[in-house]
Amino acid sequence: MKNARATARSPKNPEVVINLWAYSGEDGTILRLSGKTYVMQGSDGEKLSILRHLAISDFLGAPWHKVPASFKISHPDYGVMESAAQVSMLSDPQYHNTLFGPLIEHLARNVPEQLSCVDGEYRIFRLEVPREPLVVSTVVMENEDGSLVPMVSG
Repeated sequence: MKNARATARSPKNPEVVINLWAYSGEDGTILRLSGKTYVMQGSDGEKLSILRHLAISDFLGAPWHKVPASFKISHPDYGVMESAAQVSMLSDPQYHNTLFGPLIEHLARNVPEQLSCVDGEYRIFRLEVPREPLVVSTVVMENEDGSLVPMVSG
């Protein structure tokens, strides 16, 4: 197919990358998470820049997921809360991986299938999420006035 205004540009080394969001009340309690996969090419710096830009508004189009049931916190007003986490612990890589791990696994299983035709034969394929995917994690502050304010890292 020819189009005078179009240029063929095959993706070079496409990689599945992820935006993650943790929704926090003003008291730092996280009760829900969300995430979204994207396929990007370029340097890690370029991909991170794009992910950070998208993190500002794309959370509005990402479905929610519960905090894993294994998380419990002691809240000063509500006592022990199950399926709840504290935003202050997100900087700990172990905590971060445990909190978002099930969501990342869910997102990896749901990367859309694609179809390609080679020598007249169609084949289905799906890009894999890397073992250690490139991720931007953002805390979305849920303020008393109803505003949702993403706190984008880096």
